[in-house]
This record gives sequence, structure tokens and C-alpha cells, in this order.
Amino acid sequence: MRDKSFYFFISISLFFILVASVAVNAQKPNVKGNVAAQNVSVKKTSFNPIKRNPFLSKEEVLQIEQAKKAQLRREAEEEAERKRRAEEERKRLLQQKILEEEMRRYPARAIMNKIRVDGILGKEAIVNGEVVGIGAKVLGAKVVSITDDSVWFTYKGQRFQRKLPLL
Repeated sequence: MRDKSFYFFISISLFFILVASVAVNAQKPNVKGNVAAQNVSVKKTSFNPIKRNPFLSKEEVLQIEQAKKAQLRREAEEEAERKRRAEEERKRLLQQKILEEEMRRYPARAIMNKIRVDGILGKEAIVNGEVVGIGAKVLGAKVVSITDDSVWFTYKGQRFQRKLPLL
């Protein structure tokens, strides 16, 4: 019986040793994890290739960089010039569109500034160097009335006045 109890004691002891070793091994990853967590600030180095050509001198690298900067500056200036021209063209087209709309609404404006009253002689006037009376046409505009200091015209249903210039 003694032999059986001895073997029983040995097997129980081995069992406890096995359980203890499993428990210790189960705790080891946590310990390693804690150690890794404590060493977070450790830098890992990796291969970082040189960005410049090793066959070029520092002066050549500087010249190349300056040339690139100059090229970028020129491109930026050209882009700004293109934008400025596009904005000018847009304004010109908008102005032309406004003028066309105004001419459509007020057609007399087209010839109004081309007519110049040089003088008035009673019921006749000197317009653009010609003596005209009521009912005469000047550049397509009909003389409607002549007053002491102005001449009234009609053009395409629009009425306008041109005055004598002040001396």
C-alpha cells in the first residue's frame, strides 16, 4: 500500500506543478505586454533612402532647386496673367452685352453722340456742319423742333435733345 500512496503523492505533486507552470505561462504574455507597453517610446528605424542624387554636388543641388523655384514662380505668374486676361474678357463681354441691351431698349443712343449742334439761326440749325430745318434728317434722325438753345430729334420712335455747347 505504501507503494500506491507514494505513487499517488508523486502524481498529485506533478499535477500541481503542471497547473502552476500553466498558470505562470499564462501570466508571461501579460508581463511581456506590460513591458512592451512601458517601452512605447522605443523608435524603430527603417531604411530611409537619400532624396538627392549622390552624384551631384551641393552647389548643383542648390542650382537645381533654385531653377525649380524659378519655374514654379513663372508658372504662377503666367496663371495669374491668364486669370487677369480672362477676367478682363469677361468684363468686356458683360459690358458689350449691357450696351447691346441698352441699344435694343434705347436705339437713339447709337447716333445721339454722333450728332453735334454747331449753331441755331431762328427756325434753322447748323447740325454737323449742315444747315437744317424742321423735318430734315441727320444720320437717320429727324429734326422735330428747334428752340433757342437746343434741337430735338426723333430716331426709331425715341426722342432726344442736343443742346448748343456753352462757350
